[in-house]
Amino acid sequence: MPRYGALNDTYVASWFEREEPGGPMWALNLMKYRAVADYGDGRTSTLTGVEADDVYAPHEQLKAVGARIILIAPVVHQLLGDDTEWDRIAIAQYPYRAAIAEMTMREDFQESHVHKDAGMEFTIVMATFPAEDDPIPPQASGADSDQLLLLQVVADASYPDLAEAIESTRIGRFWVEDRFLGDHRTFAEARFDLISPATAQELAAGGTTHDEANYAVIADPLLDDVARSLTDPTRVLF
Repeated sequence: MPRYGALNDTYVASWFEREEPGGPMWALNLMKYRAVADYGDGRTSTLTGVEADDVYAPHEQLKAVGARIILIAPVVHQLLGDDTEWDRIAIAQYPYRAAIAEMTMREDFQESHVHKDAGMEFTIVMATFPAEDDPIPPQASGADSDQLLLLQVVADASYPDLAEAIESTRIGRFWVEDRFLGDHRTFAEARFDLISPATAQELAAGGTTHDEANYAVIADPLLDDVARSLTDPTRVLF
């Protein structure tokens, strides 16, 4: 079992009980790193937690199960949340739910996973799917411009949307089926919006609001294919 989060065994088991695999699945990762990598085998390391996770980077293992990374974004400011200060967010898109379990059983994944275990202090990973009633988003990417990404992860879909009160471009809204790694909390919706540096600065000036159930962060994408992933002709809706 990983040290950085509790596996939701009941939810994962349900993947294998479905008549249809269902997909694709957008696996949203909220990541908090150790200051210094801590390897379970006792080896001495000067790597930071982020650096250890970068060594892990399972691109080939993802490719082997038909998955791809569509978002990597370091967090630059946390607007809303509990005492966990997130360092980075990411999304891996899998062709179906159980593909992630298939990947973790690969020998090459298990060999590289020691680096993730060493670097990650805590993570929440949730299975998300596109909101079916939303229009196709504009083909915008925070990685292709100076725009920043506003991510809101809320426990109730009726929770006020920060993006409605600011100038922003919605590039995706996803409903959360469940978490498969993390803690006891559940979430309902993840919202992704691009905002200007000036808007980000205005939001950040308000500080961080403590909230045990919801998160809002501003991140600076290194890779952002969120909107593009929603117009991919291979995407299967259920």
